[in-house]
Amino acid sequence: MKEKNPRYNGLWVFKPDLTKLRPGDVILTRNAEASSFKGKRRSDIIAKVTRGKFSHALICTALPTLIEALADGVSNISAQNCFVHDLKHVRVLRYPNQAIARAAASEAFKFFGKEYSVQAALRSVLPGVPISDSGDDRTFCSALVAAVYRAAGAPEFASVHPMKTTPATLEKSAHFADVTSDVFVSILSPSNIEEMSALDGDRAVSPMAGQSKLLNSYYAKLSVPIDEFFAQYPTLTRKKPTSFFECLPFINSACIAANRLPDHPEANEARERVRFIDDLAFEMLSEGKWQAMMRAAQAIDDESMRYSLEESFKADPDVNLADTLGMIKATEAQIASRSSILIDPVGQSRVWDEWVRMTHEAVSELNTRLNVLNEVLERVFPSATRG
Repeated sequence: MKEKNPRYNGLWVFKPDLTKLRPGDVILTRNAEASSFKGKRRSDIIAKVTRGKFSHALICTALPTLIEALADGVSNISAQNCFVHDLKHVRVLRYPNQAIARAAASEAFKFFGKEYSVQAALRSVLPGVPISDSGDDRTFCSALVAAVYRAAGAPEFASVHPMKTTPATLEKSAHFADVTSDVFVSILSPSNIEEMSALDGDRAVSPMAGQSKLLNSYYAKLSVPIDEFFAQYPTLTRKKPTSFFECLPFINSACIAANRLPDHPEANEARERVRFIDDLAFEMLSEGKWQAMMRAAQAIDDESMRYSLEESFKADPDVNLADTLGMIKATEAQIASRSSILIDPVGQSRVWDEWVRMTHEAVSELNTRLNVLNEVLERVFPSATRG
């Protein structure tokens, strides 16, 4: 438990309302409240050089998850645990076509675990500096947003090079609606605010902080044999994966395609190659490091649910209606998103089977959370209207 900061005694801040946040929403922020002078100064420079008000961009995927590209790589953060000190430090942009916005949100998940490119970020803000054609697959915050909207078919992004997109580009774009005042609501500082992340300041240390580094290391080990396999058997699978999580369906489809080949020496070699990749991926996914991060994050979530449940029995419970409704909506969205791979989970890959097993566990935990939240809602707010 962090030491209480007297600054937040009676202070009103702004928190995203999860009932209003949508997949595909873009959040622009500025590090105006950072305790680090260096971090604040860097944010100011980016905003000034790009002639905008913001220095960082995030995109909402499945509620309550926000995807962002930071120095350690592309990772996620829960909007439920975020706040800003001042509305002028944040902007929420919404693309009008919700089908494209949802597709962009889905595309953003594919970037999870990719490396951050300092050089590309610098090139994007410096006028007259050419875009590199080195084939570097790394990204940065606003480039990620532009890339996923381009991949989702947003016509306005078809001629926009993601690597020349800055937070200011997004801020000034006429293709988004400003919904900041609808999404961020003013609240009295929660009792656990020291454990939360300020999008315009200091981030709380998360059990998942090392996820990008870990996933990058997994992908680095897999990319070499996958590149060799793809070069020799380009017709067996679709495009090459560019992140660890993209490797999982790639390996499964490669296994299925290889197993369908008629028996002959070349087919047997293809099956051996993909089996090697599958075994390597399975060893990494099942070694326990990723699961340890997930268990630590789950423990924090369980503690929060226990607190809400205990409070719900009190005469004056510390339970917020908007937060409870938002978490119910977000949990339902997470269940729907993760359950999608369970609809047809048949695979011929060890790593895919392990991923399906882990997904079953995750969905079970989410259903438990949903049951608790519904119980709290019915006890504390029996007449509440669900959105």
